[in-house]
Amino acid sequence: MLPTVTVNANADADTATTENSGSFTTRGATVFKGVESIRDIPQPVTVITRQVMNERASMDLHDVLQYTTGVAVDYTDSERVTYHSRGFQIDALQIDGLTINQTGSAFVQPDTAVLDRVEILRGASGMIRGSGNPSATVNLVRKRPAKAFQGSAQLSAGSWDRRRLEADVSTPVNEAGTVRTRFVAVKDKKDFFQDVKQEDREVFYGVVEADLGPNTTLAASLQHTDLKATGAWGNLPRNFDGSSLNLPRSTYLGSDWNTWNRENQQAYLELLHRFDNDWSIKANAAYTRLKLNDFKQTYFTRNSTTNPYLFSVASAQYIGAQSDQISAGITANGPFGFLGRKHELVVGAETVRNKSRDSWGRGSLYPQTVDIRTFDPHSTYAERFIDLSGVAPSKPVYIDQQGIFATARFSITDPLTAIIGSRVSWYEYDSRVPPANASVVTRSKNNGEITPYAGLVVDFTKEISGYASYTEIFTPQTVLNASGSVLNPVTGEDYEIGLKGEFLNGRLNASMGLFRINNTGRSVEDTTSINPCPPSNLTGYCRVAGGEQRSEGWEFELAGEVARGWQVFGGYTNTRTKHIRDTAANTGQPLRSIDPKHQFRLFSTVSLNRLVPGLTVGGGMQIQSDSYVTAGNITSRQGGYSVYNAMLGYRINRNYSLQVNVNNLFDKVYYKKIAATGIANYYGDPRNVMVTLRGDF
Repeated sequence: MLPTVTVNANADADTATTENSGSFTTRGATVFKGVESIRDIPQPVTVITRQVMNERASMDLHDVLQYTTGVAVDYTDSERVTYHSRGFQIDALQIDGLTINQTGSAFVQPDTAVLDRVEILRGASGMIRGSGNPSATVNLVRKRPAKAFQGSAQLSAGSWDRRRLEADVSTPVNEAGTVRTRFVAVKDKKDFFQDVKQEDREVFYGVVEADLGPNTTLAASLQHTDLKATGAWGNLPRNFDGSSLNLPRSTYLGSDWNTWNRENQQAYLELLHRFDNDWSIKANAAYTRLKLNDFKQTYFTRNSTTNPYLFSVASAQYIGAQSDQISAGITANGPFGFLGRKHELVVGAETVRNKSRDSWGRGSLYPQTVDIRTFDPHSTYAERFIDLSGVAPSKPVYIDQQGIFATARFSITDPLTAIIGSRVSWYEYDSRVPPANASVVTRSKNNGEITPYAGLVVDFTKEISGYASYTEIFTPQTVLNASGSVLNPVTGEDYEIGLKGEFLNGRLNASMGLFRINNTGRSVEDTTSINPCPPSNLTGYCRVAGGEQRSEGWEFELAGEVARGWQVFGGYTNTRTKHIRDTAANTGQPLRSIDPKHQFRLFSTVSLNRLVPGLTVGGGMQIQSDSYVTAGNITSRQGGYSVYNAMLGYRINRNYSLQVNVNNLFDKVYYKKIAATGIANYYGDPRNVMVTLRGDF
């Protein structure tokens, strides 16, 4: 018998990669321009690892974010989903560190089959991405080729006739393994709990990596997503007083011929070189296209003041929505010496250009009065031909943004680190679309916008650190004041303070923090100005930068292995928002009353391998407090609710595993979105089951 040998060592440079880790956490993240320890970032960072996505059966970004700490989900309609944090919309995504704009009718929720992890940095993030809201930055990090051959296939079947097939193969091309490829393909067809609503998704992702030398790697990838969906341009109404009509959850206000088909593509190129002095430089670029192919929908409007079930249904058809985005960046980072201590520096530059065009077509055609209680999507309202000839295409909108940035991490003493950084941004908005309001301009520029960043991290013990930070972000405006000048950008100021812990040799991460965001300079109507705002002859008051908003609260998060074989991923958020200065109706009111003040998310699994070899059980819950929405003198409310989920996994042998996920275990009836008027009430999914057979080779 030989004595037990225990080896402790640091992971290699890319400590952020989560694939094959089997963990609900990771030690690092790349959302901060380079691999940084989560503990060393003085803002809250959540990482959804590959293991969490697998065991939670999260198939797309929507599945991921709706169960993420501090994120609220909203629905413009069934296909346009928005995400919010701390009362503000998350208005951009990053894919492998490059920003894309995900708004509009052509965007498809990214499939998780291509992802290694999802990183969420909550709070303002102007230093790393320029303009935006002080909400959060979501960075999707895709899989890369492995050094040796590996492959997997996954077959899933579930409620409402869902059938999904994934294939993932990574292999070296040459014997030395200096050229490697990886291919991921997905076919996913599903119905919904609403009658006739369905989706058909196809995804292909291919990436090639080549070692041009011992320290230089070139990577290139292509990704294509095609989604054919029935869609729903709206959902369910409420009663005249804002109360629920208690319609069956299967109610679908649309026809079986509805279509909302679109495709997204991205080409990506990256060159990485590591110098012998521990410095590295990375240059990357991406071209992204979001395109709407077919859109033909019904739309329902209330046409009775006495019968809440009588509606008018009409047809609409639009084409042409498209967004072409080019983004590129270069970043260098590494150590430097100063006053006898070792410090770190990150410098870089980025550029983003977005040319977007809205759809064009015809709507409000062939109106017909129906009773929604007896509406049949198959037969009540027939499809009609819509002639789009003669409809003028919409005009494009161009948004260009460039930025240079630098961040230095100074080691003041062994336990104390100071982070100081800044970004200078140039932003230009150019719209060929005629404005609907006199106070709106078609062109604006913001030159030399400076976004500062400052933070402190102090190690109290080997496992626990304290942090504090201040950062900003700016949101450009395109409206005029009474003197004819474009208003200055809205400024978001973010103050953070908290604790982070890294336990059990990095297998468990915990954080707790307080935050306050002040968002100042938002435009409001200047009712003392001339109407119409000169020199235009259109209608509308001029604007003044008089708005001020505040968001504050605290949060707690735990991720990783709390005991041998017991994994936990969850957190609690307490958020309070308010309009400090705004219109008389808004002042003192929450920014988004529909977002809950209290939100708790939890998912946990336990390996029972000692009792039954290969068996894992798990479950989760989503708990949130009450919320409400108001339109005029009508208010709709929903009390707090809890939804519970369950998971059972069994590893058959070394290569095969079987997993069962049950969502909404107790079949809770609730709305995932409520509205006081219109057709914008969405039921949460009833109880549903997913069975997955996975093979790893």
